[in-house]
Amino acid sequence: MSCTIVVIGYGNPGRGDDAAGPLLAEKAEQWNVPGVRVVSDYQLNVEHAADLAESELALFIDAALDAAEPWELRPVQPLNLNDFTTHAMLPETVMETCRKVYGSPPPAFVLAVRGENFELGAEPSAAFQRRIDSAARLLEEILRAENPAAVCTVHAAG
Repeated sequence: MSCTIVVIGYGNPGRGDDAAGPLLAEKAEQWNVPGVRVVSDYQLNVEHAADLAESELALFIDAALDAAEPWELRPVQPLNLNDFTTHAMLPETVMETCRKVYGSPPPAFVLAVRGENFELGAEPSAAFQRRIDSAARLLEEILRAENPAAVCTVHAAG
């Protein structure tokens, strides 16, 4: 694989469906695909801009109440928000930080898995597990593709 990909899975595994990012990051780590670097965290922060700077493609993975069923993939562009905080960053602000500090960020996409239950101490639901399985199939397809960015673009458009 000629492309270096960073997968950034984020969310709180102790909050039910919010475990999407860490669960999928763990699966990606187990696949051990050459050229793929996996990062798992509770939330996005400024340090993730450095992860982007070292990559040719970035995949942010999270759970979302408003995601399409079972998941959605969308492109991400740098965005300079006036209410910037390092405590609750969005993928767009990580991209903007990368742009400001390191230069042009790589193409990036958010893989958002539909979630419903984000209560502290809750277990992921059975419906959520089916969504994770579907998202994992997509993620593996992307990571093992000859042209991962093209696969992302096709799925994001569809």
